[in-house]
Amino acid sequence: MIVGRIRLDLLVILVIANSNCSAIAEDTRARPSSVPRTVSDHGLPPLPEPSGSAIRGGSYGTLPPEAKVVLEQLDCKVGNPTTAKVFQIPGQDGKTDFMVTDRSDSRFHYWIRSFAGTGGTTGYLAQLNGCPAWTVGMRAYIAKDGGVPDDVTATILARGGFPDQKAMKKYVDQGASELFAQFEKLGRVPLVRWYAEADPDRGLRTDRRTFGRGNYVHGGFLVWTGEDFEVKQKVSAALWLCENPKAPECIDDPFLEGP
Repeated sequence: MIVGRIRLDLLVILVIANSNCSAIAEDTRARPSSVPRTVSDHGLPPLPEPSGSAIRGGSYGTLPPEAKVVLEQLDCKVGNPTTAKVFQIPGQDGKTDFMVTDRSDSRFHYWIRSFAGTGGTTGYLAQLNGCPAWTVGMRAYIAKDGGVPDDVTATILARGGFPDQKAMKKYVDQGASELFAQFEKLGRVPLVRWYAEADPDRGLRTDRRTFGRGNYVHGGFLVWTGEDFEVKQKVSAALWLCENPKAPECIDDPFLEGP
């Protein structure tokens, strides 16, 4: 009887252990093989999750070699040859920039935008959504003379100029979203605007960062200067291409200067 009981106890232990191993394996599969979620790994405010890179236009073609280098540096091994949706964008000094993604919806795996510069310098913004790696928001890179791109995300974050988590909390407590990148103009301008949207049923208490009649929180502009990325609070309306002054994002916008 004792032997039988011992065998039964061993069987129960084995069943429990096997169940735990299966749960651990399942948990490992569910967890993204991403960069560690430490503060230093947090990037710039991301593309809005539902958008992917859903900008109209572009055509499917071969992924530019420069984009492949940046993506593989982010552990996004895309293989070769690779078909991507490619947007050709007029760049600085007659050069051509590109914006590429594997698909233009929320199921995109990677997105990258290049910015031609001076003296052989090129800037890149990239975001991964499972390639199989993940990035925490956007990451910024600068390459010189065709060399390996250098990750300058931490440098940009250290310079500041945009509301940190503590500053954003008061807006989030009023129903606003977190900061994200306004993506609609990324195919036309050498800058990104970070902002948050208010709850349309509540609005926001106005302060020095709200605009658009209390519907938006200004997070700053990330501007490509030709040599580096800089955070600026104001840019010219012409640079931001605010063609319709009656559009919600252009009304009562103290962060756009000039005509």
